[in-house]
Amino acid sequence: MTPIRLTQLLHAGQFLLQALLMAGLVLWTGRGLGKAGPAPSLGPYVVLTGLLVVLVGSSLYALSRYLRPDLRRPIRENRRVYRCRQLLHNSLLGLLSLPPLLLYQLSAEALHLFYFGLLCASLAALSWPTHSRYQRWLLS
Repeated sequence: MTPIRLTQLLHAGQFLLQALLMAGLVLWTGRGLGKAGPAPSLGPYVVLTGLLVVLVGSSLYALSRYLRPDLRRPIRENRRVYRCRQLLHNSLLGLLSLPPLLLYQLSAEALHLFYFGLLCASLAALSWPTHSRYQRWLLS
């Protein structure tokens, strides 16, 4: 298996696993909202989720900026650093698909769930690792 194929396989698997975990967790916790009684106040939870996404996203972004190529390193090490950077980048992009999923939990409209799936698929396609992107990163 060529190294770029392995990177592409890891990329697709990460996006799929992250989407399934986020959807499963949100849908599993959303079942408690349909109980009888007054609707819970979601304001503090939305603010907390927004702050958490900003905090985690900024730390992932800062960490990925430190993963730089070095032409004096062996090729395998540079590939490993590229895969680690790609993993962090994909985790940050995966957080962008969280708001439509939370909207689905609140409204139970299938359009939000469809938008979540479409957003995950388009983010995975837009950030698909190629050999030319790897070379561009290596020379940066």
